Amino acid sequence: MQDEQQQLLAQIRREVARLPPPDPQRERGDPQQREQDEHRRQLLRLLAEIEKRINEENARPKKRYISPATREEVYALYYDALRRRIEDRGTRNFPEYRGRKLYGELTMNVTVDAAGQVVDAEIVRSSRSRVLDQQAVAIVRAAAPFGPFSAAMRRQADQIVVTSRFRFTREDGLETSLSGR
Repeated sequence: MQDEQQQLLAQIRREVARLPPPDPQRERGDPQQREQDEHRRQLLRLLAEIEKRINEENARPKKRYISPATREEVYALYYDALRRRIEDRGTRNFPEYRGRKLYGELTMNVTVDAAGQVVDAEIVRSSRSRVLDQQAVAIVRAAAPFGPFSAAMRRQADQIVVTSRFRFTREDGLETSLSGR
């Protein structure tokens, strides 16, 4: 999409450059001149709008989605360390409600920034227990920070989004695994 916007931007710039320069001395009553001036204004508005969109897009963080298909070693190592930290935290602080342990399975998207901080933790498939879902999010947030990205990771992304399945089992443990949506 960025390539398409860049191509459109170049095309509009060429079109504006092909138009004769505006001449304030020329008579404004000429219908052809008025039409040409209006066309120039429309092109310049479109040019400004596209440039604004490109600048907004460039200002957003670059995200990398980690899924079962992600095979790059650098992401696999980071994910493994993240997973172990969350599992340790979830096992130590097993979810409870009114003195009873909560069991279930849910899927969550965890967004982590380059410093290793959790930016967002969103439940994408609920355990059907609002309390367990909330406590799972709290476990993920409490397990952070997960450590800064390596230089190789930072070259590719400002944030990673990990889709993970969380299982709180009767063995009083938390198991996490990469999940395809």
